[in-house]
Amino acid sequence: MHQLRRGRLASVRPLQANEVAVVFARPDSLDDRRRADALGKLPTEDVAHVRRFRFERDRDIALASRTLQRRALSRHAPVSPELWRFDTTEHGRPEIAAPSSDLRFNVSNTHGLVACAVTLGREVGIDVEQHRDDAPLDLVDSHFAPLERTALRALPAGDRARRFLELWTLKEAYIKARGLGLALPLDRFWFDLDGPTPRLSIAPELEDDAATWQIELWKPTPTHYAALCVRNTNTPLAIDSEWDVV
Repeated sequence: MHQLRRGRLASVRPLQANEVAVVFARPDSLDDRRRADALGKLPTEDVAHVRRFRFERDRDIALASRTLQRRALSRHAPVSPELWRFDTTEHGRPEIAAPSSDLRFNVSNTHGLVACAVTLGREVGIDVEQHRDDAPLDLVDSHFAPLERTALRALPAGDRARRFLELWTLKEAYIKARGLGLALPLDRFWFDLDGPTPRLSIAPELEDDAATWQIELWKPTPTHYAALCVRNTNTPLAIDSEWDVV
């Protein structure tokens, strides 16, 4: 879907109102030198967060995610990465606390991949998931809407894990964009993947208009899924995707 450019993020480039910047990085690119360099550039609260994890793989995911989040924002504002300060909402979504900025962002991570999406004042959610053949299909009845359950079970058994993960990634991106977490019941909105692009439907009690969201689903690597939900009431937004090296 997107041509992903590779390499370290370039100098500051103001973000336009009609675009979304999505940046990916691989935690497994961290070696001893890069790990030490990244830790040395993070504020103490981020370092403490990284060191809470017991296993090195999980520490590297957290380190890559915190580093990428700051670098992605500084790509579009004249602010050094270590100077950003963040708060979390009551539902756990991170937001910029200082310095004052019109940028909005969302982050996601999984084994082997981290991602950050940045917009200019738009609600946005991103989610990434790693493919697994043992996807928890037992969650379908409790977390998926009837249309999704029917479409998934109509697939050959060998395709169900892929469809489950596509739907799960989309659902996570939507609830993150709304900023309400699991206060949004997962079976009261649903995605139809039978057309050329994902189509979102929302039950009336959730008080949202599906037509005001731009939905994207793609595979940034052969073994990962990525979904983006961004509020958009005008012409389609440009999605600028690239790889960073943390």
